[in-house]
Amino acid sequence: MTGNDRYRLPVTLLAAVLWMGAAYAQPKSVGVDWCYSGIALAYEHTVDGRGNFVEICLKAETGEMFNGREERPGASVSFTWNMILKEWTSHDGETVRLFAGPGIAAGFGRDYRTQTGALFGLKGKVGVECLFARGVTVSASIAPVFGQHIVRLDESIGTRLYRNGLIYGLVPEIGIKYSF
Repeated sequence: MTGNDRYRLPVTLLAAVLWMGAAYAQPKSVGVDWCYSGIALAYEHTVDGRGNFVEICLKAETGEMFNGREERPGASVSFTWNMILKEWTSHDGETVRLFAGPGIAAGFGRDYRTQTGALFGLKGKVGVECLFARGVTVSASIAPVFGQHIVRLDESIGTRLYRNGLIYGLVPEIGIKYSF
């Protein structure tokens, strides 16, 4: 064991503890997003001093239920890395931010005129959010998913473009979150 090796573990542990403390100290918010395709529980975590944030959503896919084509909702989970493109702050402390970012989505549900199956794809998100001084955030965004829908066809498995991800993703979703 060289002299540098004996310090590697303590330095690594110290760096991990400092990183976790810094991550814990960043602003977070939790709330709900509503859209035509469903309702989602959303968690946002700020990742740097510029306000960029990651968002994780757990969504009940109800779009096909609203159309009368399905009796049970599907479920999906998505992750996006959102970058602040522009920010305006008033003298009262309210902030309006324009954001966009890439992400991924996966789940299980029914697609447009097909049966229930697995879905996965790349997600994009573009939106605007207003952060009020009391910790409440209201947002409007679009979040299309370009992906695949996998279904069982008689004796085989078929894949096709996940059309609901594109169609419903272009319908704006409205969110309300509480920051802490």
